[in-house]
Amino acid sequence: MPNRALSQNKLSSDINVTPMADVMLVLLIIFMITTPLLQDEVSVNLPKARNPLETPDTVPLVLSLTRDGKIYLGKTSVTEQEMERALAELFAVEINKTIFLRADQALAYGKVVRLVNECRKLGVERMGLMTEKEVQPNVN
Repeated sequence: MPNRALSQNKLSSDINVTPMADVMLVLLIIFMITTPLLQDEVSVNLPKARNPLETPDTVPLVLSLTRDGKIYLGKTSVTEQEMERALAELFAVEINKTIFLRADQALAYGKVVRLVNECRKLGVERMGLMTEKEVQPNVN
C-alpha cells in the first residue's frame, strides 16, 4: 500500500507543450489580422521602370487610381467630383502644387490621361507618375 501512494504523488518531468501551441496559434491569428491593417498605401499594381527616380521623403499628395477605376486621395476613396472639390480647395492655398499619381498598370491609358487633365485643370503644376523599380536579372 505505501508503494501505491508514492507512485501517485510522483512528479512528471515531461514538458506539456499544449499551452505553448495554443499561445502560438493565437499569436499567429493576431499577426494575420493586423498585418493587412498596417499597409500604408492603397493597393495598386504599379508599372515597372528600369530607371525610376527615388520618391522624395516628403510626398505632398498621392492620388491613386486602382484597376477597377476607383480614385483614392491619400488613403480616402473619393468620387471624381469629390476629388475635384478637394484639389480645388487644397491648391487655392497651397504653394507647392505637386501631385504624385499611382495608377494601376492594367488601366486603359485614356483613363489615366483624363485624370491627369483634370488635375492640370485644377491647378496642379507638377505631376509625378509613380512606378516600381524593375528587377534586372543577374547575368554573369
